[in-house]
Amino acid sequence: MNPELLYKYLENTATADEMKQVLDWLDADPAHQCELDELDRVFAASALYGREVFSPQVGVKPRRGIAWRRIVRYTSQLAAAVAVGLGLTWGLMENRIEEWAQKTATLEVPAGYHLNLELQDGTTVWLNSGARLEYPLVFARGERRVKVSGEAMFDVVHDSRHPFVVETFACDVEVLGTKFDVVAEEPEGLFSTALLRGSVRVSNRLIPGEVFVLKPDEEVRLVNGHLSLDTIDNPDEYLWTEGLIGITGCTFEELMHRLEKCFGVKIRFECEQMPVINYNHGKIRISDGIDSALRLLQTTADFTYTRNDDSTIVIR
Repeated sequence: MNPELLYKYLENTATADEMKQVLDWLDADPAHQCELDELDRVFAASALYGREVFSPQVGVKPRRGIAWRRIVRYTSQLAAAVAVGLGLTWGLMENRIEEWAQKTATLEVPAGYHLNLELQDGTTVWLNSGARLEYPLVFARGERRVKVSGEAMFDVVHDSRHPFVVETFACDVEVLGTKFDVVAEEPEGLFSTALLRGSVRVSNRLIPGEVFVLKPDEEVRLVNGHLSLDTIDNPDEYLWTEGLIGITGCTFEELMHRLEKCFGVKIRFECEQMPVINYNHGKIRISDGIDSALRLLQTTADFTYTRNDDSTIVIR
């Protein structure tokens, strides 16, 4: 069967004659239904992940858009069949949407890497090294809710009827359309949200009723279980989405923590006192690697380092 004809059938754009060809093909061999089901799953994946997906069995790329299989069988009374089919297809669509809304996907970024993706609603998410994102395959309910562990940045598509909620161990961050950064590291008890554009409401899950509404260039941090509001004093902290580490305003210890997260290494200090960075601006390119970053820092801070077999870096 011509794959293009199957696409038209799944997209409900086939003519009456084309529908009859597909239905006759399905009736000819039960295995043909399995092939059509596989193509249908490829269509669904294409819509869910916002990109084209290749099907090895069919051998061509599907078009964008959600594909709903027509369930109306061809009859000589085409008008009556279409009238019945519209009601049945709508019921199928509702059931299919609810089914996908109940399914979730989880992404975990390996240490030393970061990635970005586009969610089904068009929202762009950047995930830093070690971050974990859990999200429904389809946003089909009153709110668009995802769960985050680690550091992530969101550029949320505006939809006033469906608020976007980022759930973490400590707080919920609710937005309508905005760009913001979230850090949620439960083992260390670290949480922060920094607003770059738009507006967000941060609700403390640990202390019910504690809520802050942020304006651009403001951030909240978790301090002893409570949220503390402040202004963003170092925008360079959020350059990681561009593959850069900003050192402006960082202490040596803070910068080593960032290197640990970006490169997936463990840094141990065996120095009598913490080295001091002698200038307070600049950027490190992540793609150059950890050794390049440390050698660059040695030009402005007094320290040496060694690398152990277990990938631990010892600062002296």
